Amino acid sequence: MARERIITAHFTDSRRYFENSLGKEYDYTAATGPYEYLLGALAGCFYLTLASYEHKPWTSVDINVRGIKRDEVPTTLRKTVMAITATGAEDKEEFLSLVRKAESECSVFATISKVSEMEVNVDFV
Repeated sequence: MARERIITAHFTDSRRYFENSLGKEYDYTAATGPYEYLLGALAGCFYLTLASYEHKPWTSVDINVRGIKRDEVPTTLRKTVMAITATGAEDKEEFLSLVRKAESECSVFATISKVSEMEVNVDFV
């Protein structure tokens, strides 16, 4: 049976961290293993790619990443879903344009997309 892994990454001007379904974790434990860190790396890389663009048309960004692994060996990700919530985005179309640009420029996104179907959804607050 396919296993689903979920992390949520939070990015503000003052703090950047990711947490799993059991709370904030920074060590490899039974609840936070390689795939949580991989999904955290994806969220971090994607956000930092967005933030590297000259104009930051938002107050904060939350990225929830869900990874579903294959059952067959090697058990790479089969599907990866990023749910991005932008708070304070002044121009939604501009933000969506930056997200599409980040999809083509984020190295971790590009790497994972070699083995996984990628889905990116954006909501605004």
